[in-house]
Parts: sequence; C-alpha cells; structure tokens
Amino acid sequence: MHLPLPRVSTAAWLCAVLTAALAAAGCTEPPQRELDQAQAAIEVAVSAGAERFAGESLTGARTALMQARDAVNQRDYRLALSHALDSREKAQAAARAAADARSVLREQLERALTAAAARLERARGVLEDGRAGLTRARLRRARATEAKLTAALQEARAAFEAQDYAKAQTVVAGLEKALDSLLAELEG
Repeated sequence: MHLPLPRVSTAAWLCAVLTAALAAAGCTEPPQRELDQAQAAIEVAVSAGAERFAGESLTGARTALMQARDAVNQRDYRLALSHALDSREKAQAAARAAADARSVLREQLERALTAAAARLERARGVLEDGRAGLTRARLRRARATEAKLTAALQEARAAFEAQDYAKAQTVVAGLEKALDSLLAELEG
C-alpha cells in the first residue's frame, strides 16, 4: 500500500530547512565560551585551595577540560560542549569543597592555638612559682625551651593570620609535642 505524501508549501519547506540549518549551526563551532568558563572555574578552584583540599574533584575538572579540548580537535563540538560543562561543574564543586575544608581547618587551628597558648601559660606558671623543683641548670633549659615555644606560638599565629594554614598546622604540631615534653618535665 502506497500512501501519498502530503503537499508541503514552499514556506513550510523553507521553514523546515532553516530550522535544520539553525540546529546544525549550533554544532558547527567549538563551544569556546564554555571552554573559557571551565578554565576560569578551574583557576578559581585552584586559588581556593582545591589542589590541597579537593584534589580529586580538581583532577576530574582538569580531565574533563582536556577531553573537551580533544573533542574540539576532533571537531565533535557536542561532545566538547558536554565535557566543558562537566569540567565547569566539577571545578565549581572542587572550589566549594576546598572552601569547606579550609573553614574546618581554620576552626581546628583556632582551637589548637588556643589550647597551645593555655598550656604554655600553664608551663610559665609552674616556672614562675618554682614548683618544678628543678636544678638551676634544668630550670635554665626549661626557661629557654619556654622562650622557644613562645616564639613558635607567635610564628603559628602569624601563619594563621596570613592564612598559611599548612605552615600553621606544621608549627602547631611541633609546638604541641614540645609542650608535652616541657610540661612532663615541669609537672612530672
């Protein structure tokens, strides 16, 4: 059975051809705007500390951007668009994760600095009261250690204020160990 095709007016035919041409035109050029947005989102994520705090998400964003560029080189602009959008989304997620992790680290460091300052003050109190019962030589060493720990606490605070959390964290870790030793010597 053969059905006759409906007659199509010239205007309808022209409209269909234009619609198809416009649809095809959307895929004839690389998605440069989206590629640029993905690159910018990656740069924002890096500046937010994503390399340290959200490395996996950042790597995913970079990989997706590389895939988008490869797709552009192969002239598969739809795939390039998809990868560019994926890259941007992953980079934004990495930036959010990094900001959240930095906030948590900041809070932890604030608590650690406060605790270290309190413990150092406790050691000073023992040294001032003379309750330690140390020989003069050991007392002199303990006071020298207290002075070094005071300097280390100041260094950790300065790094914290400069938002160099990695340095602050390293200094605080060493400070805590040294404070443990000093207090053990003074109180034990």
